[in-house]
Amino acid sequence: MSHDGFSLKSRDEVLRFEELLDNYSSSLTRLPLRHISLLESYDRLIKREDGARIFSSILDIRINTVLLFLDAHAVGATWNALFSSGKLEGGSVLESREKFFGKIEIHRFNSSYVLRYRAIWDKIMGLIILVYSPGEYQRFSGAKSKKKAFVKIANTHGFLESETVLSLSNLLAEFDEKFRTPEAHGTGSLRKYSFTMESLADNPQIELIEYWNIINSFLTDLGRSIPVALEHSEVK
Repeated sequence: MSHDGFSLKSRDEVLRFEELLDNYSSSLTRLPLRHISLLESYDRLIKREDGARIFSSILDIRINTVLLFLDAHAVGATWNALFSSGKLEGGSVLESREKFFGKIEIHRFNSSYVLRYRAIWDKIMGLIILVYSPGEYQRFSGAKSKKKAFVKIANTHGFLESETVLSLSNLLAEFDEKFRTPEAHGTGSLRKYSFTMESLADNPQIELIEYWNIINSFLTDLGRSIPVALEHSEVK
């Protein structure tokens, strides 16, 4: 029995995968989320020695970004369906199965969002290094703190402006302190907010939307810069 796992072996398979991924996202959100085209990336990378590794990185980011967006969308959809104005307002989450089930759905999707969000940033930093400073990738991938390793590598090689690197470092430190570290290594912080009956806009969970806006904007810019970098890269 083969254990090679799933992989995309041809341009047609890449095209089909991307179509289905777009269709999946559209079926749930009416929005096909595409920052970096898999097909265009495949066409640029197919003849490069490092192409398979870079493509795998892009593919992983594409899949997980869609799932992150779906987590965020599901929170909003659940809230609008059950807890928006005129619906299940006030009282306690313990008063009914409907209240409890709705709130634990929100908790489930936000918990998934927090862990996935932080992981995607590590994947993004890895992709940037693979494209702009591939000789440093092993150092980055083996680092205990990928954030600290990325900052050092980026500042040394200058492939991002120092202000951008500092802003990203501060963002991740803030996110880790508020959400990721408590959820991944502590007793959790989200549950303190998930099961209240106050408006979603009135507790820290609303900050997750702004974090999405930041990563969405960053990926949009990356989707423009990566193809240019690959086209002019000396690595073939």
